[in-house]
Amino acid sequence: MKNKPKLYLKNRLLGIYRGKKNGPFFVAMGAIHGNEAAGIHALTSVFQQLKHFKIPFCGHFIGLTGNMRALRQKKRFIDVDLNRQWHKEKTDLIYQTPVQQLKTSEEFEQKELLGIFYKYQKKYKDYFSNKSTILLDLHTFSAEKGGAYSIATKNGASQQWASQLNVPTIVGLESVIKGTTMHFFNDFDMTAFCFEAGQHDDPIAVDRMEAAIWLTLCNIGCIKKHDVPNYDLHYSCLHTVGQYLPKVVEFAYRHAIVPSDNFVMKQGYTNFMNVKKGEVLAEDKNGSVCSPVDGMILMPLYQKQGEDGFFIVKKIK
Repeated sequence: MKNKPKLYLKNRLLGIYRGKKNGPFFVAMGAIHGNEAAGIHALTSVFQQLKHFKIPFCGHFIGLTGNMRALRQKKRFIDVDLNRQWHKEKTDLIYQTPVQQLKTSEEFEQKELLGIFYKYQKKYKDYFSNKSTILLDLHTFSAEKGGAYSIATKNGASQQWASQLNVPTIVGLESVIKGTTMHFFNDFDMTAFCFEAGQHDDPIAVDRMEAAIWLTLCNIGCIKKHDVPNYDLHYSCLHTVGQYLPKVVEFAYRHAIVPSDNFVMKQGYTNFMNVKKGEVLAEDKNGSVCSPVDGMILMPLYQKQGEDGFFIVKKIK
């Protein structure tokens, strides 16, 4: 990294909304990947409506930007994928390292995020100690089609909140990917889950993210349904996209890649499309890349950056 970025702590916090009554501590984060801006637009809209309509609220709600420098450049990341760096040994080291000694752009981003979380953990320790803190990590994907879905950890509460969004819930991520925000914060005495809203630049992704935020705020007890502007519309937005897809699927395989692989996904694959064992899904420097199992494809890579060529998932129910 040639130029070390400044710290932008003030701008990273998209909004804060506090209630007069006790309730959960809810954190929603967008753009942990800088080319996934839909979460920022959705969070900004939700905070504006909360304040405009003075919606009664229980607990605390904060919205955060994940990778600010990559967001400004509309890139997934600058030096390394920020959503693969959340190993406890690494986060402990980065948090303790002076800013002047940090080496990558994402280390600056991560240090700021850790500072915010540790600050709130100390200030609101009762929320963290009784596990009433929830993190929603907002994402989009590069495939042109594929609806929306949630990703949950093996934590029961994570699966509970993820499944209540009425879109397919995917479990077993920890078996194929390490170092994600979701798994780190799940071990951080928080209940964490992800929501994938659609293709990066599709306007409907912002609508789905708004819906996911509103529904989660209702589901966890921060607000009442009748206080949500257009609640039925938000509910229908997610119910419609998920009604013909499987309710729960499990990660079965991840095809990991590096830039030198020259990986190129074959055109036309979309999320939850059935694939057969041996089917040619992509090409790389060694030739054809085939599916190792029967299942459904998820997150086929149609962008320049990324460490995941595609995933294969299998239906549970």
